[in-house]
Amino acid sequence: MDIRNCPNCGNMFQYVGSRICPNCVKKLDEDLQKVKAYLDENKGATVAKVSEECDVSVKQIRRWIKEERLMFAPGVDTGLVCMQCGMPIASGTLCDKCAAQMKDGFDASVNRNNPKPQPSKPKSSDSSLHLSKYK
Repeated sequence: MDIRNCPNCGNMFQYVGSRICPNCVKKLDEDLQKVKAYLDENKGATVAKVSEECDVSVKQIRRWIKEERLMFAPGVDTGLVCMQCGMPIASGTLCDKCAAQMKDGFDASVNRNNPKPQPSKPKSSDSSLHLSKYK
């Protein structure tokens, strides 16, 4: 049994894969729903405004944006930048251009290591092995 302390509240909990205790997970889920409801009603709200109105940290809101669990209206500065090139992004960790380059590089690597199989040539009937020849 793996017992840990929750980094959010300090309570001990049985670790089953989540870095925080079940009570904090529940609280974060409730906060996420509150933020989503606020954004539905206030489409152009900034991260700072949402944080203030919903009493959720900017850090947590940005984490949800990186995890693509939360989307802001187009044009709203989320404060996130692409890990590769540093351009502003709306969600995730990479801009569309860098994500496409990474995908292309991955696809090329996979295709280089696993070449397409060549079609086999049909064998002529004369060269086939027949058991009847060995009786």
